[in-house]
Amino acid sequence: STPERGAPPRIRACGMAAPDGLKHASYKITGDPRRSDGEPNSSVKMTCARSNFRAVGWKEDDFRKPIVTIAAPYSNSMPCNNQFRDLADILAEEVERLGGKAHLCFTPVISDGQSQGCRAMRYSLTSRELITDCIETMHEGYHADAIITLGGCDKSVPAAVMPLARQDLIGLSLFGGPALPGLHP
Repeated sequence: STPERGAPPRIRACGMAAPDGLKHASYKITGDPRRSDGEPNSSVKMTCARSNFRAVGWKEDDFRKPIVTIAAPYSNSMPCNNQFRDLADILAEEVERLGGKAHLCFTPVISDGQSQGCRAMRYSLTSRELITDCIETMHEGYHADAIITLGGCDKSVPAAVMPLARQDLIGLSLFGGPALPGLHP
């Protein structure tokens, strides 16, 4: 049904952690306080998962926030993707500022420009599927509620978009910017 004119929106743009917000799938891993103690995915059943999250710095409030995967094919060895670690950190800060809990996922990425003419080229062509599979594995394995992916080359751009389509995910994919030229002494 369409809300009446002038009615307040159900979900505020900055309110990811609102009760009717994005937090749905991640209750399966953080524990759902609405479930009875003996039920699957109840807070009691997911105590071990929460203890592991606490071991990496999660606070009690974080378990009520939607988990947002920030996925980036990253390598410091290629100009198409070498800025993605910094961009992922910026995105993670914004997700947290807006009330979500960022879940960083970095994947391998191979440059065909660097690997052509040698045996390494055989890995470049298959890396698109590997990137996609890595993103899906990390996102689905942590029952994240939404996803933001970064892409920057002819393999990582489609690889970053494919998980959203294959899994019908809530999310978006961003182009990480052009490869910058190197400097010659």
